This record gives sequence, C-alpha cells and structure tokens, in this order.
Amino acid sequence: MISKLDESKVLNLAKKVVSEALKQGYDDTAAIVNYKNKVMVKFANSQPSIMQNWNIIGISVYLAKDKRIATLNFEVSNEDEALKYIRNYISEIKLSEPSEYYAPLPQIETKIKRIGEFHESIVKALENTEDFSEEILNTALTYDIDKLAGVFTVAAGLKALATSANVETLETYGNYEFYVRVFKGEGSGQWASAGRILRREDIVEATKIAAEYAIESSRRENVAADVYDVILSPMIVANLMNVVGSMASAFRVDLGLSIFSNNQIGDLVASEKLTLIDDPHNPESYSMTLIDAEGVPTRRNTIVEKGVLKTFLHNSKTARKYGVESTGNAGWINPHPWSLEVEAGGLSLDELVSEVKKGILVTNNWYTRLQNYVEGLFSTVTRDALFLIENGKIVKAVTKLRIADKLPRILRNIEYLGERRYQIRWWEAEIPTITPYMLIRKVHTSKHLL
Repeated sequence: MISKLDESKVLNLAKKVVSEALKQGYDDTAAIVNYKNKVMVKFANSQPSIMQNWNIIGISVYLAKDKRIATLNFEVSNEDEALKYIRNYISEIKLSEPSEYYAPLPQIETKIKRIGEFHESIVKALENTEDFSEEILNTALTYDIDKLAGVFTVAAGLKALATSANVETLETYGNYEFYVRVFKGEGSGQWASAGRILRREDIVEATKIAAEYAIESSRRENVAADVYDVILSPMIVANLMNVVGSMASAFRVDLGLSIFSNNQIGDLVASEKLTLIDDPHNPESYSMTLIDAEGVPTRRNTIVEKGVLKTFLHNSKTARKYGVESTGNAGWINPHPWSLEVEAGGLSLDELVSEVKKGILVTNNWYTRLQNYVEGLFSTVTRDALFLIENGKIVKAVTKLRIADKLPRILRNIEYLGERRYQIRWWEAEIPTITPYMLIRKVHTSKHLL
C-alpha cells in the first residue's frame, strides 16, 4: 500500500513540475500527479483469464503562455521523464492561438494539505483480489449458464495538485469497478457495480442480476420497431445521463455542443420527475473528490431540479466569461460532472412494468451516438436482455432494437422512477452514476441491422 514516503514524493513531484514550467517561461501552470496501485482481474469463458497489478504514475499538466493554453497527459517511471516533457513543449505552445477562454488560475486562500483516507474494504480487496474473483465465479455458476466474462478492478491512490497560484493539495482515494456479462443460449445479461466502499453483497447482486437476465432472455423472438413505452435499466440511464450531465458544461453550451445551448437557467427542460445532481461529496461515490483541477473546493450542484435547469457547470474560465463563480468542476479546459445522481421515485420494477400497456424493458445498451448535439438527436443500440411488455406483464424476450429519438423528448417523457438506486460505472458510463430504473413514454425505435 501507499506509504507516508510516497505521499511526500507525489506532492514534491507536482511542485517540481510547476517550478520547471515557470522556469521555462510559462505564465501560469498546474500539475496533477496521480500515483495509483491498481489490480485488475479479467474473466473469460467462466474463469479468470488475466490478473494484472500496476503501480502507475500519471501526470497531467496545464500550461499557459501569452493567453495560449495547452494540457499534457502522460505516464512516467521517474521524475526526470516528467521534467523532460515540460522542457520540450515550450516551442509548441507558441504555435497555438490565444484562447478567448483564458483566465489566470484562481488564488485559493486555504491550502488543504491532505484529504481523505482509504476505506478498509478497498485495502482488503487489493490484498485479496482472488477472494472476490472466486465469489464472482461461484455465484454465477450456481445458475445454469453457458459462460461469463467481465472485469473487476480495485485501485488506491494519491492525487497531488500544485499550481503557480500557490495551491498545494494531496488527496487519497480508493475505489472499485465491476461489470459482468453472462451468456445463456441466445441470451445475455450484464450488470455493473462501483464505489468507494466494496461490499461483497453488491458484487454478488450484480452477478446474479446479469445471470438472471441471461437466462430469462435465452430464447428470443423478433419484434417490430415501433413507438413504445420504455423502461430503461440503470445501465442505460447511466449512459444517457452521462451525455446529459456532460452537456451541462458551460464550455459545451457555449460551443453549441449541448441540448442546453438555447436554454437559460430556470427553463423547464425535462419532466418534473427528473432531478439530476452532481455530487462529488457523496462518501460512497467512485469519484468522490473535494478539490477540482484548479484547487477550487468542489460542491454539490443540482443540474436539473424537478425538470427545471438550475445551473451550468463552470471552471474559472467559463465562470469569468459568464460573470459567475466557479462551481468546482474544473476540467482545465472543459468543466465536467464528477459523480451524477438521479433522485429515486417510489415504484418497484414490477410496479413500473405494471404501468406499461405496450412497451419494452431495456437492460443494456451501447454505441450511443449523437447526430445533432443542439437538438439532441441520437441513437443507441439495445444490448443483452430485451423484453416485450404487454398489458403490464413481461411476455417474452426479443431481439435487439435501436432507440432513435431526441434527448429533450426523452427527458420530457419521463413518467416514473424506481425506488432502488444502483451505482453504475463501466466503459459506456465513465462518469459514475447513481440511478434507478426509469419509465419513459412514447420512445421511438428502429430495427437494428447487423
């Protein structure tokens, strides 16, 4: 595990990178050094296929010269490599154009030297990853399945930030990420789990959900594309809320890459059933953090409250342009959400199904693509188990469809939300999202062509 010696080394390296950048002639600069212990287990054909263990030193650097801005991201094995990158880049930044978004890095009065601790469950998992691997396999193999695949990752790290505005912070973190896909006959099911506290029951539950969806969809029939009432599982809600939450960035709004580009704060943009929050202070969130990339304290920001747009997400640059305060969401260039949450409703999954006369239950998706960012015109392909609902009951598993609709209409047509929330993070939902199932009326679909 990470020692006190490592703590001083990580912070000192961040300070040296900043010092070297100033020595090379940059006006202002910031450096994040991320020292991480990481263990990853990959599963294939119902057995662990690869186990990898890394000690990673990742460095991100912000550089500004004459209002020209650049960011660098790289991994190094020693201090000399890091400083070499800085020395070699000064000639490159002079070739770029001055940025209209340039603002000096903020002066933060309070220096937070050290923040947070690892949760003991993460420490134990790093030391005994094999125990969790066995639990995943033993759980899945209690079902009559063909095979499973997936990834289980545990990490603990130190993240140091130093800036030329005299910010110095050191934050510890530990988290896990797990997603599993189970196969049976023609069917498959997938589920995910993530967070800062690793509970065995969450890993077991995710495996069971994936296995049960695989078995229930093992025989599939064709279904016509149509306009359906759709129940989206937390896997898909997380994916779509990643898109919506990212579009709350003031930078993206300004560039016309957001469904909110023509909206003002206070506009009604969704059903009153939707409240979407960015909460980096949730102690169980995979991405909990108390300081953003500029050293500004993070905070809980409500993006949409009961359908009403409440805030855009800002760093110091967009805040200066809009004449507001930073919301603690830097991103040196593009502000971004840290950890999204959708407020729960009051219905169980069975009760959501009972509210549907003609519709589908979608358990997973991928290949979400936008054709028009301002209009929110998008499509996404359903993946794994997909079920037809008639008169309040699931009647059969069906073959995949493509959801092809507009995000604003999807948001407006949210009718009910589930009572239970899940924390989802995997490669189709990189921003961890805590969300329930969601029932949306009148969603347009098309037939997916292989």
